[in-house]
Amino acid sequence: MGGHGHHEPHIPNYHIYNDIQQAPELVQHQQRLARLGLKDPWARNYVWMFTKPMRTTQWQHFVKVMSWGFKPAVVITAGLITIEETYSYFKHGHTSWGGHH
Repeated sequence: MGGHGHHEPHIPNYHIYNDIQQAPELVQHQQRLARLGLKDPWARNYVWMFTKPMRTTQWQHFVKVMSWGFKPAVVITAGLITIEETYSYFKHGHTSWGGHH
């Protein structure tokens, strides 16, 4: 598969995620379950989510989402307003910005 210079994603060895002690959040989760008399034998499958080298804050995530989606949204909005106002000008002889309705 692939081509055009694309590389397959790096899949790490599953043995590095067997130690649940690497993720303090999961240890706390296991302790909460133990207090309720429950057990989660599959918690080790989620260690990879909590051991990422760089986790972003909510603000960083917000800025990333806004920088990716905000620019196209502004362009689309400006284009839509232009189309609407042009249509209104040719159909009614004035735009909604003209002041007379």
